[in-house]
Amino acid sequence: MTDSPARRAPVTDSAPRVLRRSRRARLGWILARTPHVLLQAPAAAVGGQAVMDGVMMRGPHSWAVAIRLHDGTIAVKHRELVSFAAKRRWARLPLIRGVVALFESLIIGMRALFVSSEYAIENVEAKFAEEEAANAAASPTAVAPTERSDEEEKELHRVERAASLASATTAGAGPVPLPHNEDRPEPDPDKLGTGAIILAMAFAIGFSVVLFKIVPVTLVTFIPGIDKGSWWFVIVEAGIKFALFCAYLLAVGQMADMKRVFEYHSAEHKAINALEHGIPLEPERVNEMSRIHVRCGTAFIVWLFIVGLLVFRVAQLTFLQDAPRWEIIASRPLLLPIIAGLSFEILRFAGRHADNGALRAILAPGLWFQRLTTRECTPEQCEVAIKSLQVVVDFEAERTAQAKAAGHDLDATAGDDAYRVLA
Repeated sequence: MTDSPARRAPVTDSAPRVLRRSRRARLGWILARTPHVLLQAPAAAVGGQAVMDGVMMRGPHSWAVAIRLHDGTIAVKHRELVSFAAKRRWARLPLIRGVVALFESLIIGMRALFVSSEYAIENVEAKFAEEEAANAAASPTAVAPTERSDEEEKELHRVERAASLASATTAGAGPVPLPHNEDRPEPDPDKLGTGAIILAMAFAIGFSVVLFKIVPVTLVTFIPGIDKGSWWFVIVEAGIKFALFCAYLLAVGQMADMKRVFEYHSAEHKAINALEHGIPLEPERVNEMSRIHVRCGTAFIVWLFIVGLLVFRVAQLTFLQDAPRWEIIASRPLLLPIIAGLSFEILRFAGRHADNGALRAILAPGLWFQRLTTRECTPEQCEVAIKSLQVVVDFEAERTAQAKAAGHDLDATAGDDAYRVLA
């Protein structure tokens, strides 16, 4: 496990108050963004995810997250990884491997979000400290303000705003503090405990199931004139899902911090596209690449809807014939693992034939929707994505070289690219 050295943010006398507020908001910040974990990811030997002011990249045996700090430097956290499927053959079977990979992606994504949220708070503190130091230098006799200005409070709330959204979505439940060691303030992904991960995963999955599964099918069952066993039932249901999905993306896209996340999402795609096509990993060259990737997690969500329509139609014609309303509604979350496994296999196949024109035409809906979850980025943002990518690529190359030199066989997942679909 390696971490790059990074200059710590200066702390002012009023910083403890900021830290106390930020600790209350950290889990809420992550909870509000965990639905986005499934919306971020791009073939090469890596996948990835955008986070606040940075990018996480994942290989088969490690992952790294790079964050742009307030002073312009880049902090990197790197952790080795042992995939759940590495020593479990059944976990690499078709359909099952998709569900396993999705859960692993959620866990790694939450740890990366935790690191980025800690650094986001530090960036705000650093800006406050610099402004106060500059004011003190300009007016040595001036008394330091005891309260933050409206502008400072607004910026601090920028990273806490999503906590309110999370609390509202969880029926007013109070934010749960994340583990924080005051003796070691360096952001550490290992500090995110099992309990916090389980809570965040429950929120992420529950949020998605309720919004995109339960709500649409429930609405359709109350529309008069639509037969529960007809094609129109599943078509209207899918239409409502797409409408909610678009509205959700457009709404979160208006948040200032999420706009930057979408820019880093674009940088992540461009870096991996450059790696796949043998383009030098230089910020300006990488920024010329496409911000669209065939295996982006946004495309996965779209295929969940399309595959779900077909699976639910089959269910209509078989075990859901003449079923009561509650059985139809309950079938949506119960069939989700099958739908997710099938969608995962489609994207996995697409990743292996990314340059096939006919296949890209079929996958076009998923590519179109990426316009909602990516924004054009800058070379500086591409530099952050490259930093994270290079750490993972170098680690995988070194590990492979050491294994071959020692005459060891690579692990069972060496020839399997399941982890690459959603990282």
